Amino acid sequence: MNYIFISYDAIKELASVHKFQSSEFNESLEICQILKGEKDSWNWLNLKFTRSDKGGFFYTKRPDLKKGIIFDLSTFKGFENEKNDQLITIFQKVLKFAIRYFEKLPPVTCERHITGTSISLVFPFPWVATKDVYRITIDRDAETVRYSKRGKQFLLVFAAGHSDNLQDHISYTNLNKAVEESTNICKAEFGVNDSTNEDPEKIRALQLTQLESQNDLSIVSNVGFSNWQYYLTNNQKSFIFKPISGPERLEGAAGTGKTLTMILRCINLLKQNFESNNEFHLLFITHSISTKNQILDIFHSNFEELDLFLEKNHSPVSLTITTLQEWCIRFLGANIGSSEYLDRDAQDSKSLQKLYLEEALNKAVNSDYSSFKLFCSQQFINFFDTTEKEELLEMIQHEVAVTIKGRANEDIEKYQKLPRLKYSIPCKQEGDLNFLFLIYQYYQSMLKITNQFDSDDIILTSLGQLNTPIWRRRREKEGFNAAFIDETHLFNLNELSIFHYLNKEIDKQNIVFTIDKSQAVGDRGLVDDILFDALGLDTLKDNNSQKLHTIFRSSPDIVNLAFTILSSGATLFTNFENPLEKASFNFTEKEEQKSKPPRYILKESEEILIKAAYTEADNMKKELDTQNSKILIVATTELLLNKLQQYAKQINKPIEVLKSRGDLETVKSATKSNRFLVSGIDYVGGLEFDGTIIVGVDKSRVPPTLVDSFTESSHFLNYAWHNRMYVAVTRAKYAVILMGERSRGPSKLLETAIENKILLVE
Repeated sequence: MNYIFISYDAIKELASVHKFQSSEFNESLEICQILKGEKDSWNWLNLKFTRSDKGGFFYTKRPDLKKGIIFDLSTFKGFENEKNDQLITIFQKVLKFAIRYFEKLPPVTCERHITGTSISLVFPFPWVATKDVYRITIDRDAETVRYSKRGKQFLLVFAAGHSDNLQDHISYTNLNKAVEESTNICKAEFGVNDSTNEDPEKIRALQLTQLESQNDLSIVSNVGFSNWQYYLTNNQKSFIFKPISGPERLEGAAGTGKTLTMILRCINLLKQNFESNNEFHLLFITHSISTKNQILDIFHSNFEELDLFLEKNHSPVSLTITTLQEWCIRFLGANIGSSEYLDRDAQDSKSLQKLYLEEALNKAVNSDYSSFKLFCSQQFINFFDTTEKEELLEMIQHEVAVTIKGRANEDIEKYQKLPRLKYSIPCKQEGDLNFLFLIYQYYQSMLKITNQFDSDDIILTSLGQLNTPIWRRRREKEGFNAAFIDETHLFNLNELSIFHYLNKEIDKQNIVFTIDKSQAVGDRGLVDDILFDALGLDTLKDNNSQKLHTIFRSSPDIVNLAFTILSSGATLFTNFENPLEKASFNFTEKEEQKSKPPRYILKESEEILIKAAYTEADNMKKELDTQNSKILIVATTELLLNKLQQYAKQINKPIEVLKSRGDLETVKSATKSNRFLVSGIDYVGGLEFDGTIIVGVDKSRVPPTLVDSFTESSHFLNYAWHNRMYVAVTRAKYAVILMGERSRGPSKLLETAIENKILLVE
């Protein structure tokens, strides 16, 4: 083919259907075959593709030939040697640019009109560089003089790549041939020249299925198991409908549908085994009670018969949904009383743990620090003396949970021999480690005085009783046939080490887990070898690791912002992962029109900032034409969270405040009462909203720069804040606003986004 012509009616059709947005759908793969010249004809509902001797033509049964796109394949090489996911992204980005241009809408952040020329650039992929960025080059006024008098307008796509030579390859020969031949083809098939008086939008509305019209889907949508299959990508279907045959990992960025895919897999297994009269028991483990309740809601929304399977002792096929701590408490039974654990919820337990650690830190500093300093390294002393207490506590809590308990099993000798995590408290001498272990011992003694156990104590006690002859015999009856773990990145190594004891011995490798390491706050050391060892798994085979690339939740602009944040983290930290590197978008043209470019608003003072947050929330609600409960205001610090609550009370503005990660109950309450939601940044994971406003994103808060002179502590905080901002930004579907104080200056995490105009500064 020398060219591909797409009529305006076909452009709108192709841009409006979810199944044409990502190469993880079969329909998109067929489009890729056409673009690569591997398919001569094609039909899909109202859409057609026909190939002639010289070119190819997309059109509908009611063709509008007065506007269109021509890909000049003699100079445009964007469909050659590209992988399918990149190819469909290039194609869709051009289609949506065309609609915005023809409808006289402003360009989005990935589009540029070159001043003083008729040339436009479309950047199809997320980028962080400022030069040599891959772009598609388009002539907006191709043969204007020739066609404008006839009421026609065409876009010529003539180049792709990294070149800045904008007009070197423009030729209108293929454009003119394509326009002429498109008229002949449509006249021969339909007996029409340029267009029909019949409204193509009405025809399209009749042709598209009822399922495709549901644009506001979310993980909690009441769709049902059968109907979800219409929306699933090939990768999701492959994962959901395969039998259990050993360990499996499901990876994907925020918004790719990992949790929903896991749930649908469980429903399919329950249905299959029930219909086959097989005894089969599933375990689904979540990190906190809030997320457990959310998971239960999603199961109920998609599986009407769920209640029949929730009692393991009364059904040959069952599903047990629990947090790991709840399971361990039940397993320990009378060995631990309800008053002896800090909290039944692991997440709340860790909040109380922080208070105890603060007391332990104060005691160690007041009683022992002066003598221990004689044996500590100068780097450790500098770190300890210059780091603010709040940041110090965060790092000590991470040290206790991940390293002292998680990796060293509370053994000081093992702790001293462990290789250090790259981005953690700087410990260069044995004295450094001894002082940290002393803080941990004071913390443990406080728990003993109050006769309480934290979540790690419960896990370690359970672990000791699971690896015994008694449990090995009992697990054949009480164990499960498969265990599903949601958000594995939130568990420490102690917790991960329990899972392979929960299945029956014959099924101990049947562990299925989701993971997105970039959502875990701080370096948790979860490299593959350590992760598989903790889970007791053999190395995963290639076909047992599934990656999801299609982003369902967020607009392309929001994904690009998240990408730049993660990319800056990957540049700074060698073990920082960016799951968005191969992301595909799933927004239709209609959804993209509803979306807003990410904004960065700087205000003169904190007081003005707090007021402005609610003003922007009101404006966002109106612009998106949505409910108050679909807007989330996020505070980056505890102090800002308190001030946001105080100001709302002061002006009598009813709000709801998230109490934990995945707090769907509070979201439901806000929906019933039509209230805005407010949250600390650590509680936003697992939820999604139409719009998000993140307050306090500035130079001295994200990340805290009180420790600029000390690299190790600033590395840890920097690492953690890349995680937090990625999670917070990707909660939003259509709009995200970041807000800070002008006097503090822009956050360093946002430098690339600002430089590349992905984030608009006000």
